[in-house]
Amino acid sequence: MTTFALRFIAASILASVAALSSARAELLAIQNAGFETLFLANNTFNVAAPGPAGWSVYGTIDHGYRSIGVLNPTGSTLYTGNAPEGRNVGVVFLLDNAFNQSQFAGIESGLVQTLAATLQTNTRYTLTVEIGNIANAVPNPQPPSDVIFAGFPGYRVDLLAGGQVIASDNNSLLPAEGAFLTSQFELSIGASHVLAGQALGIRLVNLNAGPGVEVNFDHVRLDATAIPEPAAAASLLGAATLALALVRRRKTGSCQSS
Repeated sequence: MTTFALRFIAASILASVAALSSARAELLAIQNAGFETLFLANNTFNVAAPGPAGWSVYGTIDHGYRSIGVLNPTGSTLYTGNAPEGRNVGVVFLLDNAFNQSQFAGIESGLVQTLAATLQTNTRYTLTVEIGNIANAVPNPQPPSDVIFAGFPGYRVDLLAGGQVIASDNNSLLPAEGAFLTSQFELSIGASHVLAGQALGIRLVNLNAGPGVEVNFDHVRLDATAIPEPAAAASLLGAATLALALVRRRKTGSCQSS
């Protein structure tokens, strides 16, 4: 084999190793990921049953005092800006006692969706969700006629497989009143997992654990990136190293013979 051919083989193998290590993320399909399916006028909301399209109830929801739904905050005092993405945001509203909003039952509830995609081995998952802390609708709310939104009841974002939690962001952020922050976490799955092949899911939870009654969610994204198996990458790298060593050996032999 010629030196040129060996160089070409080595370069091709190294390119393959580079391609394996820089695999591109695939955005997995989520129904109504931005809560835009229901069109709402500015500064309006809808918490009627069954809730946002594509999402199901998690926990105890009555679509009255404890509701899931959709809000368009544009033109309101609820958020200093508009929705992070599109017009609407998701709503998880938990008012346990309309006459005493300082009493909290501590019963969490929220939104959940099962995806068409399944948990894959040798894959890194990145889940990103916008988390909102809604502000008061009026300057000095008086319950029970006015809802006191001030405060933050806490949130959790769960990544599921087969209905079981495999990774979470458990209330790591505290958005300012009337603001959103971005929750993001990663999970790497190796060569095997007990839940491999099970349907992935996403759960958006209001922890109902402190002052405030509502958490808003928006722009839900789940990326999947293939992780090369170490043995495969090592094998390719070894082959490239061998080819380059043969090139250097031939060069050395050519110099000595001349």
